[in-house]
Amino acid sequence: MKSERILDLSWDTIFKIGAFLFLIYLLFLVKDILILVLFAFLLSFLVEPAISFLEKRGISRGISTLCIYLSIFFLFGTLTFFLVSPLFSESQKFIKSIPEYFEKISPTLKTFGILASENLEDLLKTFQEWLIRASKSIFSAIFAIFGGIFSTLTVFFLSVFISLEKGIGEKVIRFLFPQLKGEEFLGVFENCQKKVSAWFGAKILGCLFVFFLTLISLWVFKVEYSFSLSLLAGFLNLIPILGPLLAGALIFLIPLLSSLQKAIFSLLAFVLIQIIEGNILMPILTKKIVGLSPFFTLLSVLIGGKILGFWGMFFSIPLTAMIIEVAKELSKRRE
Repeated sequence: MKSERILDLSWDTIFKIGAFLFLIYLLFLVKDILILVLFAFLLSFLVEPAISFLEKRGISRGISTLCIYLSIFFLFGTLTFFLVSPLFSESQKFIKSIPEYFEKISPTLKTFGILASENLEDLLKTFQEWLIRASKSIFSAIFAIFGGIFSTLTVFFLSVFISLEKGIGEKVIRFLFPQLKGEEFLGVFENCQKKVSAWFGAKILGCLFVFFLTLISLWVFKVEYSFSLSLLAGFLNLIPILGPLLAGALIFLIPLLSSLQKAIFSLLAFVLIQIIEGNILMPILTKKIVGLSPFFTLLSVLIGGKILGFWGMFFSIPLTAMIIEVAKELSKRRE
């Protein structure tokens, strides 16, 4: 006679399973809010060393926090001002040069078997309409990524309030991992903070690498507006996928005004720079600074992007580094 297996679930077990599933559902509903809070915590982690430095010099935490965040706001505002102004003037020059642009590339198009339009005005009108549609699509995508001005300000002010209360980051990690106590906890917290700062430093180094290499390449090819294009390429490198695509489009279009050959070589050089930065430099930097191998770096980015999209890719490396740090400490305790 075959023995029958009976699954006996108590009401308490059923309630716990239901509560767990309901919690997962709630987390899914507030996913966007959690991402903003997470970004705010990471930003507060980045500025904490600077705030602590000012505190040690006798400045109160409130004043130190306001000074640091106002400095960040002023820095980004200044960079934006100096970036937008030349880019706007260059875009105006670009639009004014469109007729000359088509006249120059018409012979080249014919050599490739592409017939240029006999009516330049119709061709110009078609191109301008395409440019307007493309601009709207690009800015819509950027707006969707950052969630608009409201989300940006929400992250900024949340980070300020988090930084104003000393030790809130420690309280969160202590709540998530109550097994860590005393010196063990302080060690893990300091290492996590160092890894987040190191990750951000790696991103900045990557942006500087893209900026300088792009500047040298465009200078060699004698491309107009090489400094502005290189600066924009370095800044956009902070944005995964979309940033390099937008920078590559501009690096191709602007040189195209004077020469198709310049445009092709400039684009090829930029693609090569992106390949080196993405597949060689960043994995090496994240391995040495953050402590992740190239395999885990790529894996964490893929998983983060699958779960949370853009922000998941953006936060995947520092979060993975923090999880590994906590896991190492917990494994030491078990031993």
